[in-house]
Amino acid sequence: MLDDNLVIAFIPARGGSKGLPGKNLMSIAGKTMIERAVASATDWLSGSKVDVTVVSSDDEAILANAKAAGAVTFKRSPFAASDEATAADVIRDYFGSPDVMIDLDGRDPWIVYLQPTSPARTGLHVEEAFNMLTLGVRAVVSVTTPEKSPYWTLNINERGQLTPLFPQAFESNRQNLASAYIPNGAIYIFKLSDFIAAGAVPVTNAAAYIMSRDESVDIDTQEDFDRAKAILER
Repeated sequence: MLDDNLVIAFIPARGGSKGLPGKNLMSIAGKTMIERAVASATDWLSGSKVDVTVVSSDDEAILANAKAAGAVTFKRSPFAASDEATAADVIRDYFGSPDVMIDLDGRDPWIVYLQPTSPARTGLHVEEAFNMLTLGVRAVVSVTTPEKSPYWTLNINERGQLTPLFPQAFESNRQNLASAYIPNGAIYIFKLSDFIAAGAVPVTNAAAYIMSRDESVDIDTQEDFDRAKAILER
């Protein structure tokens, strides 16, 4: 609970995966991706502010694993489980369902969106990100530094010629370029009303919670999983 409003941790976990089938139930250091995500919503040093943790999935094995880990489970619709569905579609699928048993009672809940494919994210990370809300911000997004600077990005035009996406970068010393960050997918915190108004997860003007590249490992392929396993089991 924060400011008399519910805090809902929302974990999206589709059963299908083209890059690494079954990844959400794969284990690192004795815990599945689902179990690690649920733990990050509840295992806070000062006591979690999360009132309920929801796992949305189309896969019965994932839902069973989530329930055993202490989460509330939700069977998502066929569209929300499709390749075309976005994160916003999955959130709308849950909050627009008549099967949702959470009574909002007119309150505007905080949503803590935690993708299970970020196994290096811990309860401490989520707690620190959540505590940034006390600074008066309405959204927090976890970010990391990219391996290569985006300022050196090039386009190729219809004639096969290179065009700098940021021409001014090629006229400056690298040391003079502003720091750049990318969302790492681990943590998004926002108000439900702001999500509804924007029709998407709010990112613009959100506070940045910075994580290292190792903490930001995101699993989409077997190579990603092997890297995460090496990081977390060393």
